[in-house]
Amino acid sequence: MPHIRSWAAPPTRREVTLLLLSLTIFVLSYNLETSLGLIGVRPQRLSTSYLAKIGLGTRDPGFDADGRRPAQWRDELEDLIAGDWEWREGEVSGHARSMSSVSGGSAMAYNFGMLRRRKRRIEKGEREVGLSRSMKEQFIKWGKKVPHTKIVAHTPGFTILENVITVNGTLFVVANDWTKVPKLGDIASSSQDPSRSPRVQDWHMLTANDASAWFGPYAAKPISPPFPFPNTHLPHVHHPFILFYHSRGLHIISPSSPALSANTVPAPLRLIFPHVPTFSTPHIPPNPDGDVKAHPPPRDRAFLGIHPLLPKVVLPTLGMWFEEDWQDLADMHVPFMLERVVVVDRGAAERGRADWRPSSPDVDVSKRAPSEEGEPVWAAPFVGLDAPDRWWAPMRTALLRYLRIDDGSSLSGSSAGESRGLGSLWGKKKEVRRPIVSYVSMQEQPMGMGPRLSGDDHERLVDGLRKLESEGVVEVHVMNGNGTVPALDWTERMSAIARSTIVIGASGHHLADAIFMRSPLAESSVASSADEEASRPLPPMLMEFFPPGTFVRDQQFAMQVLGIDYIAWWNDMKFTKDNLPAVTVTSPTSWDAHIPINVEAVLHTIREEAPRRVA
Repeated sequence: MPHIRSWAAPPTRREVTLLLLSLTIFVLSYNLETSLGLIGVRPQRLSTSYLAKIGLGTRDPGFDADGRRPAQWRDELEDLIAGDWEWREGEVSGHARSMSSVSGGSAMAYNFGMLRRRKRRIEKGEREVGLSRSMKEQFIKWGKKVPHTKIVAHTPGFTILENVITVNGTLFVVANDWTKVPKLGDIASSSQDPSRSPRVQDWHMLTANDASAWFGPYAAKPISPPFPFPNTHLPHVHHPFILFYHSRGLHIISPSSPALSANTVPAPLRLIFPHVPTFSTPHIPPNPDGDVKAHPPPRDRAFLGIHPLLPKVVLPTLGMWFEEDWQDLADMHVPFMLERVVVVDRGAAERGRADWRPSSPDVDVSKRAPSEEGEPVWAAPFVGLDAPDRWWAPMRTALLRYLRIDDGSSLSGSSAGESRGLGSLWGKKKEVRRPIVSYVSMQEQPMGMGPRLSGDDHERLVDGLRKLESEGVVEVHVMNGNGTVPALDWTERMSAIARSTIVIGASGHHLADAIFMRSPLAESSVASSADEEASRPLPPMLMEFFPPGTFVRDQQFAMQVLGIDYIAWWNDMKFTKDNLPAVTVTSPTSWDAHIPINVEAVLHTIREEAPRRVA
């Protein structure tokens, strides 16, 4: 007869084994995701596995390493909120090395820190965009050895400096040998009168000993993402080509340092307008007797000559500082060290126009724009300083990526031929790309905004362009010339201009966006064969209509620098780069002029030129 055990008897080995096995199975099953993660199974894979169907998995996939849900769990709302950008380990979120939907060769939108592995970044002390400095890194303690200011590159009105100190609103250049430093009048101008050299309270030069006595043993740094060489741009006034010549400044070749390629140039961090207020309309204080919850009327931001979206698109790391921000810095009464500063001053450029191009025979001028009479004052860095061949490529590439435009101009060989409909392996012809003509109209703009075509010529030009479109010759876009159009309209406008074969319009800065047309400077620099060069289409073209007897070179010079063709019109007279008229200063009466044109001649030229230039 078997022995009967009481309930308080100690467990047997068999019972202990069963108990431990049951507990183990329970723990593993209850924490199935964690348990499988230990052996390398990702939890989100359980959502499509057999385990999920029998209830052992989970319907909540969690998040990927980039903070988004796994690809199989994403929907339109997820893409709208978090975006659909590509992310790779060790890179800044949302910034990939390349995009399959946009071609552009190696022309990246500046080096945001994605080209080095995390280990190398840590070893060199580099950080990614968006990470702030520690408190210790915000201060520089130099004792009695104040860093000397270094002149990286200089031409009158455009100077790149390192180690510039600002305190109480004054900028200081520290140098013991003042003969090796450009005159301050060639660097900047007076804040009161731009036609004069800077006052002592604007710019000042000190020796190292004097600087040590003036500033003390330390200085601060403006809070910013810590790039190796943070760039601060100090333009004197606003201008529609401000990003154009500042982009050139980023890639200036220093005489004492090797040239940097377009994708190794540090991104600029600040664009400072020390004498431009943030708002163009005055502040209206609330009515003390009114509703305390009533919102004050909105104020208009200061117009910088460019659309507010443009710097956000092409230079996402760029921060805008205005007069109030600069005054805040001055009111701290603390010396601040600016590690690298690009100083742009139109007054200094105008005063030193004769010295833009150095007279030294040892200077290589092959990478500079040709010096001609009547150049715009902002042309100083193009005439007086060197830059690599593809300095403009990062800016245009960044815009194309934002607009999600595939730049077919970078194709070569058979692939380019097929995109233009030359045939494929099976004998099927692909769709032929029509040339695109964009007409920038000023007709609906208020008086004072710039010249415009006469009413009859405008109507006839639009009708003629629509007729060419109906015949299948061109694709036509008629757009507003105002630079402050709403964001959606601006996106459509820039999309049309960036893809345009020909841009036309009355003279004025509203044509400045034509710099984003396809340019040889933004195309691949890989050597091509003679046949490929011969089959490559001609560059795009800008047509600018002037009042007869008037001509300025702002648009023409920009097109010349980019290798884009240009035609100026005086009614039925056509001027190309070989026979441009003399520069004539625009009179106030011609600012709102109604320009007559020969519509038939313009349409005939478009019909001839557009098919030859389609990419």
